[in-house]
Amino acid sequence: MQQEACMNAAQTLYVGGSGPGNYSTIQSAVDDASRNDTVFVYDDSAPYQENVVIRVSICLLGEDRNTTSIEGGTHAVSIHADGVTVRGFRISNVGDFWNCCGFYVTSQENVISENNIMNNHRMNGVYLDGASYNTVPENLIAKNNFHGIRVEYGSHNEIINNVIVNNRGSGIYLYEASGNLVVGNTIQQCFFDGMMRGGQSEQNVMYHNNFIENPAHTYDILGNLWDNGSSGNYWSDYPGVDNDGDGIGDTPYQIPGNTSVDRFPLMAPFVQHPVDVAITISGPRGLRVVVQNQGGEALLGVEWDASLTGGLVLLPSKRMSQGTILYLGAGEELRIIEIPTVMGLGFVEMTVSVGATTESLRGLLLFFVLFPLASF
Repeated sequence: MQQEACMNAAQTLYVGGSGPGNYSTIQSAVDDASRNDTVFVYDDSAPYQENVVIRVSICLLGEDRNTTSIEGGTHAVSIHADGVTVRGFRISNVGDFWNCCGFYVTSQENVISENNIMNNHRMNGVYLDGASYNTVPENLIAKNNFHGIRVEYGSHNEIINNVIVNNRGSGIYLYEASGNLVVGNTIQQCFFDGMMRGGQSEQNVMYHNNFIENPAHTYDILGNLWDNGSSGNYWSDYPGVDNDGDGIGDTPYQIPGNTSVDRFPLMAPFVQHPVDVAITISGPRGLRVVVQNQGGEALLGVEWDASLTGGLVLLPSKRMSQGTILYLGAGEELRIIEIPTVMGLGFVEMTVSVGATTESLRGLLLFFVLFPLASF
């Protein structure tokens, strides 16, 4: 319903850009907007140093989630009206005291999607405060100094396909929040629990989530549901095996708290969109690795690893590396490795894997130059 509302806007107001009558601030356009209008924000005037407050049902759209940035202030975007859609922004450098937010929501039936919420100060990425029936899909929430997504006194919200990584709080924090759906999220390397629940947070349903390298993945003493009846979540500390090879662990995963179990734990991380990438490794002086997203969907939170084997290699001193592609749009390229100097002698091989795709470059290393070879 929200996507259709954006496509069939009553009128569109423009912020930034060079068109006649365009607004210079997001807030001034939002204040002039009426119900079912769209406010479209160009990235050429970014960063926008604003605290945007929305009190009418509109669509607020950014031109590019990587570059249409809102910075500074406390709450980047506050939503107090029902039926608002916000999509395509980068929220960064926000928050200077307790309880700041990228998105602060107190209303219902809103959609907050496809935003990058990164490198913020003491704040929550998305905070649903007494807010119910909202949808939060496809956001990247990374390297912030508090919780990724926080829901208090809210129900029937859908938190779907977000990548929440390396935040200084919990990945998802629920307090007195019941009847919510949490599906397809990657929650990785949080400072606290991957998912924390407080108060009477019950009757929530969680499946197809990836809990990876958190100090504690979660805790449940109220009996929430951790699978959909045939498929559960991926847990990086799951000790079980999969003897029948169906991708589901043969024994349940016991949720700390001894009340709930994931009956069908996944043996590998859940992937919402197939990872279709091309990997280019090049020399001859130094090594560069470029990844291109060949799929039709943006990639969020895709892990990669690389190794340099063979020969007598003096530089680089580290022969193996790994990392995560936090975001890569459809058709876009990203350089994930740049080694300015490779020094040594002998036949060497550089191998890089991104998702299920692997590419290798074999060559003869003579001092500072790598001569690629079709085969040994």
